[in-house]
Amino acid sequence: MSLSNVEISKKLYPETKQVQAVLDSDTFNEVDDQYAAASKERIDLKAVYAAPFLNALVNTEVEGMIASFNEIKKILKIIKREDIPVFKGSDHYLSDKQQPIKSPAALDLIQRALSMPDGESLHVISIGAPTNLASALLIEPKIADKIVITWLGGQPLSWPQTWEFNLMQDMIASKMLFETPVPLTLIPCMSVASGLITSSLELDHYIKGKSKIGTYLTNVVENFRGNAEDFKSYNAIVKKYMDGTNDFDADQFENSYDPDRYAWSKVIWDISTVASLVNPSWANSKLTSAPTLTDDFTWDLSIKKHPIRVVSYLNRDAIFGDLFYKINSFE
Repeated sequence: MSLSNVEISKKLYPETKQVQAVLDSDTFNEVDDQYAAASKERIDLKAVYAAPFLNALVNTEVEGMIASFNEIKKILKIIKREDIPVFKGSDHYLSDKQQPIKSPAALDLIQRALSMPDGESLHVISIGAPTNLASALLIEPKIADKIVITWLGGQPLSWPQTWEFNLMQDMIASKMLFETPVPLTLIPCMSVASGLITSSLELDHYIKGKSKIGTYLTNVVENFRGNAEDFKSYNAIVKKYMDGTNDFDADQFENSYDPDRYAWSKVIWDISTVASLVNPSWANSKLTSAPTLTDDFTWDLSIKKHPIRVVSYLNRDAIFGDLFYKINSFE
């Protein structure tokens, strides 16, 4: 039996107590898993799932998923949290709704969700293509009543288009998040998660040399900047996020200096989801009707549907301050 709109709204009201959670992530060169693992006062992290991805770093979805799986294991070993189980996710994206992918991650999610006591929800922190999550919902629709999703994906509902890496990789899975009456908090990328920027200088100052994981993460960001091809590919993707936001040709204007030399920064997108659970006051949000995701990467707001929560602003300094403090708590 599907949740009513009132029940969904109630489940989307921010929790004041510790929540049980799983992390579904393309954890490759990001810092979401260690942040979640370090936030024990708010998040009881039960498992981590490796999500598929396909970009310049890998050749296939399964290669991306395996890269995520290996990175998750490496990070958990560094922070001495090997007690947290890690599960391999989907080895490809959904081809249709009739063929969900019965990955270890999807099956574990189903088992954990169904075992939650009455009145309690399993929080699913989703950072990447939602293939594992959508497959679990297709295999066992009953879990929609037992989970609360926080997903980083897409653009603000007012944006002229919603093309974005996590969303566009598996459109069938992404559409399902908005078609299914399941409690969902959406954290859009541009103008919201995009505010979570840091720099090599900041990382050097606050976390490098303070702990093994702090040094490791600083090196990851610096190595990313030093890889010209990865950097070029990343910039091209982010530039596409801005399509349609100007009424003039921005390409006709050039910088008189090299911004990568004087003012380089990197967005650490993925910490947005964890931060919104660690302290909901850092993530301004409101309930609204779920949009419809169209085939041409736009939001259709014309049909009133079940409610979702949409984040509109993130407190960058509070989030990074908490992240750095917790990273430095590791050895």
